[in-house]
Amino acid sequence: MSVKKIITSYATYNLSANKQFVNWLSKQSEEQLLQEVPSSFKGILQTLNHIWAIEEMWCADLFKNDDAVNRYGVQDLNSKEVFEGLLNRSSIIAEKVNLLTDNTLAENISIKTPWFEANLTLAEYLQHLFNHGTYHRGQIITIAHHLGFTEMPSTDFLFYSLMASNQS
Repeated sequence: MSVKKIITSYATYNLSANKQFVNWLSKQSEEQLLQEVPSSFKGILQTLNHIWAIEEMWCADLFKNDDAVNRYGVQDLNSKEVFEGLLNRSSIIAEKVNLLTDNTLAENISIKTPWFEANLTLAEYLQHLFNHGTYHRGQIITIAHHLGFTEMPSTDFLFYSLMASNQS
């Protein structure tokens, strides 16, 4: 299997998982989404905003898009804005990844941020981006359990892959 096929699958999986979360979380009240709990971020909406912020950052760094939105430090959150922003950026990333070639994915890119300095392939950065979203969606599930939410979506990559292969 080519690197392009793997990374493209992860990009569409990321978008699909984010859609499932938005559909599920949009049934919850704004108060529940903002309720503070002990976690990496104060609550569900704050964690989802963080996923969006990182997608914005990586899209700007990797694809040089100039329409990235800086979500760091945003305190006044509302679910509609976060849901729409996350899905929009995830969709754009999936579209951009779909246009890449194996050769482009194998190119090294030097990145220097306040947190790290690296010279990895585009594929490795993208794999990190998708893992990052998966990690924090897992945190959201744990937070949701503590808040008494039910009917959590199943967003494991394996189940996404099985569903996608049955549709082709």
